[in-house]
Amino acid sequence: MNEGSLLRRTLVYIGTFVLGSLTFVGVMSLVLVSVARAVLPPHGAEGSASDAAEEAEGEATTGTSKSALGRTSRSKRPRPPSPAERESAPSAD
Repeated sequence: MNEGSLLRRTLVYIGTFVLGSLTFVGVMSLVLVSVARAVLPPHGAEGSASDAAEEAEGEATTGTSKSALGRTSRSKRPRPPSPAERESAPSAD
């Protein structure tokens, strides 16, 4: 490795560095993509999530509750009216 001109040795070092860097970036990209695919849901899973939400709403309206599964149901707090609702509501004056 110490034989040859200074230019040739420099080019060998630069070439080795570039190839090593590209190899490292390629391997890390493959690793990150495979980890992301394993962790994140598939691209078409958005529709199945909305289907599950619709099924849950359907069950709630048919009378099945979470208390049947051993969970207690909590009542929701009433939310304050939005500014638009306050403006459109008739005043009590």
